[in-house]
Amino acid sequence: MQNESNFHPHTHIEYFNPDVTSLAKAYQDSSSALSHFHAGKYYDSFDDFIKKEAVQYQNSGDGVSYVVWNVFYDDTGQEEKREIVAYYTLSTTSIPYEDRIRLDPDEAQKYNKEFDIQICGIPAIEIKMFAVNEKYQNLFYQYDNEDLPIAAWIMRNIIYHTNSLLTDVIGFKALFLHAIPEAESFYLKNGFHPMEINMKPLHSVDSEFTPMYLSLREIHMIYDD
Repeated sequence: MQNESNFHPHTHIEYFNPDVTSLAKAYQDSSSALSHFHAGKYYDSFDDFIKKEAVQYQNSGDGVSYVVWNVFYDDTGQEEKREIVAYYTLSTTSIPYEDRIRLDPDEAQKYNKEFDIQICGIPAIEIKMFAVNEKYQNLFYQYDNEDLPIAAWIMRNIIYHTNSLLTDVIGFKALFLHAIPEAESFYLKNGFHPMEINMKPLHSVDSEFTPMYLSLREIHMIYDD
Protein backbone atom coordinates (compact mmCIF):
# COMPACT_ATOMS: atom_id res chain seq x y z
CA MET A 1 0.00 0.00 0.00
CA GLN A 2 1.20 3.51 -0.72
CA ASN A 3 1.77 6.20 1.91
CA GLU A 4 -1.18 6.95 4.20
CA SER A 5 0.90 8.04 7.19
CA ASN A 6 0.37 11.80 6.91
CA PHE A 7 -3.07 12.20 8.44
CA HIS A 8 -2.84 15.87 9.45
CA PRO A 9 -4.42 18.25 8.87
CA HIS A 10 -7.70 16.36 8.52
CA THR A 11 -9.64 16.93 5.34
CA HIS A 12 -13.14 15.48 5.50
CA ILE A 13 -15.37 14.07 2.81
CA GLU A 14 -19.12 14.43 3.36
CA TYR A 15 -20.23 11.70 0.97
CA PHE A 16 -18.79 8.19 1.02
CA ASN A 17 -21.02 5.37 -0.19
CA PRO A 18 -18.64 2.50 -0.95
CA ASP A 19 -19.42 -0.38 -3.29
CA VAL A 20 -16.96 -3.24 -3.77
CA THR A 21 -16.98 -5.17 -7.04
CA SER A 22 -14.79 -7.84 -8.54
CA LEU A 23 -12.22 -6.76 -11.09
CA ALA A 24 -14.12 -8.62 -13.81
CA LYS A 25 -17.27 -6.63 -13.09
CA ALA A 26 -15.26 -3.42 -12.90
CA TYR A 27 -13.90 -3.98 -16.38
CA GLN A 28 -17.34 -4.92 -17.64
CA ASP A 29 -19.21 -1.93 -16.22
CA SER A 30 -16.69 0.86 -15.74
CA SER A 31 -13.45 -0.03 -17.48
CA SER A 32 -12.71 3.58 -18.42
CA ALA A 33 -12.74 4.61 -14.74
CA LEU A 34 -9.86 2.24 -14.01
CA SER A 35 -7.68 4.19 -16.41
CA HIS A 36 -8.02 7.20 -14.10
CA PHE A 37 -6.61 5.42 -11.07
CA HIS A 38 -3.50 7.17 -9.80
CA ALA A 39 -1.83 6.19 -6.55
CA GLY A 40 0.41 9.25 -6.53
CA LYS A 41 3.96 10.21 -7.36
CA TYR A 42 6.48 7.38 -6.96
CA TYR A 43 3.73 4.74 -6.88
CA ASP A 44 3.42 3.99 -10.59
CA SER A 45 3.70 0.26 -9.93
CA PHE A 46 0.27 0.35 -8.25
CA ASP A 47 -1.21 2.13 -11.27
CA ASP A 48 0.38 -0.28 -13.73
CA PHE A 49 -0.85 -3.30 -11.80
CA ILE A 50 -4.57 -2.48 -11.84
CA LYS A 51 -4.48 -1.18 -15.42
CA LYS A 52 -2.23 -3.75 -17.09
CA GLU A 53 -1.44 -6.74 -14.90
CA ALA A 54 -4.36 -7.55 -12.59
CA VAL A 55 -6.43 -9.46 -15.16
CA GLN A 56 -3.52 -11.71 -16.12
CA TYR A 57 -2.65 -12.08 -12.44
CA GLN A 58 -6.17 -13.30 -11.77
CA ASN A 59 -6.29 -15.62 -14.79
CA SER A 60 -3.02 -17.26 -13.71
CA GLY A 61 -4.38 -17.94 -10.21
CA ASP A 62 -1.97 -15.59 -8.44
CA GLY A 63 -4.61 -13.33 -6.88
CA VAL A 64 -8.13 -11.93 -7.20
CA SER A 65 -8.57 -8.15 -7.28
CA TYR A 66 -11.47 -6.08 -6.00
CA VAL A 67 -12.31 -2.48 -6.80
CA VAL A 68 -13.77 -0.06 -4.23
CA TRP A 69 -16.04 2.65 -5.64
CA ASN A 70 -17.68 5.73 -4.21
CA VAL A 71 -21.19 5.71 -5.68
CA PHE A 72 -23.18 8.92 -6.15
CA TYR A 73 -26.99 8.88 -6.46
CA ASP A 74 -29.40 11.49 -7.74
CA ASP A 75 -32.52 12.69 -5.90
CA THR A 76 -34.55 9.73 -7.19
CA GLY A 77 -32.08 7.17 -5.83
CA GLN A 78 -30.66 6.29 -9.24
CA GLU A 79 -26.92 5.89 -9.61
CA GLU A 80 -25.53 9.06 -11.13
CA LYS A 81 -21.82 8.23 -11.25
CA ARG A 82 -19.10 6.31 -9.47
CA GLU A 83 -15.47 7.07 -8.75
CA ILE A 84 -12.72 4.58 -8.11
CA VAL A 85 -11.47 4.92 -4.54
CA ALA A 86 -9.11 1.97 -4.12
CA TYR A 87 -8.37 -1.60 -5.05
CA TYR A 88 -6.96 -4.63 -3.30
CA THR A 89 -5.78 -8.09 -4.33
CA LEU A 90 -6.17 -11.25 -2.27
CA SER A 91 -4.37 -14.57 -2.51
CA THR A 92 -4.02 -17.68 -0.36
CA THR A 93 -0.78 -18.30 1.47
CA SER A 94 0.71 -19.86 4.58
CA ILE A 95 2.87 -18.31 7.27
CA PRO A 96 5.53 -20.91 8.16
CA TYR A 97 6.67 -21.01 11.77
CA GLU A 98 8.77 -23.12 14.11
CA ASP A 99 7.22 -24.98 17.01
CA ARG A 100 10.19 -25.39 19.33
CA ILE A 101 9.89 -27.47 22.48
CA ARG A 102 12.80 -27.78 24.92
CA LEU A 103 13.62 -31.41 25.63
CA ASP A 104 14.21 -32.63 29.16
CA PRO A 105 17.85 -33.48 29.97
CA ASP A 106 17.47 -37.22 29.35
CA GLU A 107 15.78 -36.71 25.96
CA ALA A 108 18.31 -34.04 24.99
CA GLN A 109 21.15 -36.43 25.73
CA LYS A 110 19.44 -39.33 23.94
CA TYR A 111 18.71 -37.38 20.75
CA ASN A 112 21.76 -35.13 20.97
CA LYS A 113 19.74 -31.95 20.59
CA GLU A 114 18.32 -29.32 22.91
CA PHE A 115 14.99 -28.74 21.17
CA ASP A 116 12.38 -30.68 19.25
CA ILE A 117 11.62 -28.44 16.26
CA GLN A 118 8.68 -28.85 13.91
CA ILE A 119 8.02 -26.62 10.89
CA CYS A 120 4.31 -25.77 10.78
CA GLY A 121 2.16 -23.30 8.88
CA ILE A 122 -0.64 -20.85 9.61
CA PRO A 123 -3.21 -20.79 6.77
CA ALA A 124 -3.69 -17.19 5.72
CA ILE A 125 -5.05 -14.80 3.15
CA GLU A 126 -2.43 -12.46 1.74
CA ILE A 127 -3.26 -8.88 0.82
CA LYS A 128 -0.87 -8.75 -2.10
CA MET A 129 -1.85 -5.27 -3.27
CA PHE A 130 -3.69 -2.40 -1.61
CA ALA A 131 -3.71 1.11 -3.03
CA VAL A 132 -5.91 4.18 -2.59
CA ASN A 133 -6.63 6.60 -5.43
CA GLU A 134 -4.75 9.86 -4.91
CA LYS A 135 -8.00 11.86 -4.75
CA TYR A 136 -9.10 9.89 -1.68
CA GLN A 137 -5.77 9.77 0.15
CA ASN A 138 -5.63 11.65 3.45
CA LEU A 139 -9.40 12.16 3.38
CA PHE A 140 -11.40 11.42 6.52
CA TYR A 141 -15.01 10.30 6.80
CA GLN A 142 -17.18 10.49 9.92
CA TYR A 143 -19.84 7.84 10.48
CA ASP A 144 -21.55 6.89 13.77
CA ASN A 145 -19.23 9.24 15.64
CA GLU A 146 -16.12 7.56 14.22
CA ASP A 147 -13.73 9.75 12.31
CA LEU A 148 -11.34 7.66 10.22
CA PRO A 149 -9.25 7.98 7.08
CA ILE A 150 -10.91 6.54 3.98
CA ALA A 151 -8.05 4.02 3.82
CA ALA A 152 -8.93 2.79 7.31
CA TRP A 153 -12.60 2.37 6.37
CA ILE A 154 -11.52 0.29 3.38
CA MET A 155 -9.18 -1.82 5.49
CA ARG A 156 -12.10 -2.53 7.82
CA ASN A 157 -14.05 -3.67 4.77
CA ILE A 158 -11.22 -5.97 3.70
CA ILE A 159 -11.09 -7.51 7.17
CA TYR A 160 -14.88 -7.89 7.19
CA HIS A 161 -14.84 -9.40 3.70
CA THR A 162 -12.16 -11.96 4.52
CA ASN A 163 -13.81 -12.75 7.87
CA SER A 164 -17.04 -13.54 6.02
CA LEU A 165 -15.18 -16.17 3.97
CA LEU A 166 -14.33 -18.01 7.18
CA THR A 167 -17.98 -18.76 7.82
CA ASP A 168 -18.60 -21.21 4.99
CA VAL A 169 -16.11 -20.73 2.13
CA ILE A 170 -12.55 -21.53 3.24
CA GLY A 171 -10.67 -21.99 6.47
CA PHE A 172 -7.73 -19.77 7.43
CA LYS A 173 -6.56 -17.98 10.55
CA ALA A 174 -4.80 -14.76 9.61
CA LEU A 175 -4.26 -11.96 7.14
CA PHE A 176 -0.74 -11.44 5.85
CA LEU A 177 0.98 -8.71 3.86
CA HIS A 178 4.27 -7.02 3.09
CA ALA A 179 4.20 -3.35 4.12
CA ILE A 180 6.29 -0.76 2.35
CA PRO A 181 8.08 1.51 4.87
CA GLU A 182 5.67 4.44 4.45
CA ALA A 183 2.66 2.25 5.26
CA GLU A 184 3.92 0.31 8.28
CA SER A 185 2.40 2.73 10.81
CA PHE A 186 -0.96 2.55 9.00
CA TYR A 187 -1.09 -1.22 9.30
CA LEU A 188 -0.01 -1.12 12.95
CA LYS A 189 -2.89 1.26 13.68
CA ASN A 190 -5.26 -1.17 11.96
CA GLY A 191 -4.38 -4.22 14.01
CA PHE A 192 -1.47 -5.78 12.12
CA HIS A 193 1.68 -6.95 13.91
CA PRO A 194 5.28 -7.61 12.88
CA MET A 195 6.21 -11.28 12.50
CA GLU A 196 6.87 -13.22 15.70
CA ILE A 197 10.41 -14.48 16.29
CA ASN A 198 9.49 -18.00 15.16
CA MET A 199 7.61 -16.97 11.99
CA LYS A 200 9.50 -17.47 8.72
CA PRO A 201 7.50 -15.95 5.82
CA LEU A 202 7.87 -17.51 2.41
CA HIS A 203 10.08 -15.67 -0.05
CA SER A 204 8.33 -13.51 -2.64
CA VAL A 205 9.00 -10.51 -4.87
CA ASP A 206 7.94 -8.32 -1.93
CA SER A 207 10.29 -9.90 0.61
CA GLU A 208 12.33 -6.70 0.84
CA PHE A 209 9.36 -5.11 2.63
CA THR A 210 8.19 -5.72 6.20
CA PRO A 211 6.01 -8.83 6.65
CA MET A 212 3.04 -8.30 8.98
CA TYR A 213 0.02 -10.30 10.07
CA LEU A 214 -3.39 -9.95 11.68
CA SER A 215 -4.95 -12.89 13.53
CA LEU A 216 -8.58 -13.62 12.71
CA ARG A 217 -8.70 -16.82 14.73
CA GLU A 218 -6.67 -18.04 17.70
CA ILE A 219 -3.18 -19.17 16.75
CA HIS A 220 -1.36 -21.71 18.92
CA MET A 221 2.44 -21.71 18.74
CA ILE A 222 5.15 -22.99 21.08
CA TYR A 223 8.61 -21.44 21.10
CA ASP A 224 10.77 -22.33 24.06
CA ASP A 225 13.95 -20.28 24.40
